[in-house]
Amino acid sequence: MKKNINIIIMGPQGSGKGTQARFLAEKYDLQIFETGSILREIAKQDTKTGQKINEIINIKGDIVPWDFMKENILRQKIDQLDKDRGIIFDGTPRILEEAEFWNKKLPSVDRKIDYIFYIDVSKEESMRRISSRKLCKKNAHPLIVGKDLSEEESKCPICGSDVYRREDDAPEKVLNRLQWNEKNMKPVIEYYKQKKMIIRINGERPIEEIKKEILGYIK
Repeated sequence: MKKNINIIIMGPQGSGKGTQARFLAEKYDLQIFETGSILREIAKQDTKTGQKINEIINIKGDIVPWDFMKENILRQKIDQLDKDRGIIFDGTPRILEEAEFWNKKLPSVDRKIDYIFYIDVSKEESMRRISSRKLCKKNAHPLIVGKDLSEEESKCPICGSDVYRREDDAPEKVLNRLQWNEKNMKPVIEYYKQKKMIIRINGERPIEEIKKEILGYIK
């Protein structure tokens, strides 16, 4: 069991990075640091920070600004994690400044990044997947309408909990995020490419094939 490894898994919305992150977390007993989930939980809180994040991600469909993320989310959350277990970072870094932040922050808490995977899918595929995506409330199982359940079904076929569509999965909000991601992820990919750290994975294949390829890189 590789309990001390730290992995970054990146990709556009709908790339399946969350599915792969949960698989790796279970296999290697890793903690998941998933910025999207963290932000959505904070957005539910009746606090000044919660209201601000809710307005940004759910009402406007925008990206939380970097300075706000750094001071209110990243610095606090990383220090709350179990120091004896590895981490899988899902959804971070999103911009070059964020990659540089982790490059400095992680050594200060005796960690280093061992693997960086970028799961690549086209914008068209991302839109197609997200438009047909639902999640279950209990375990956040990703479910595809027409494959895992019908549009009318309201229960998760895996665990039986209620299913829902995320507020930020509305088509116009998804397109906004994809365009932002396309522009801002290029410098991040180049940053890690220069360090010879990034591994690109074709995400337009069956989940099991992607799992197998990722596991093949982890020594």
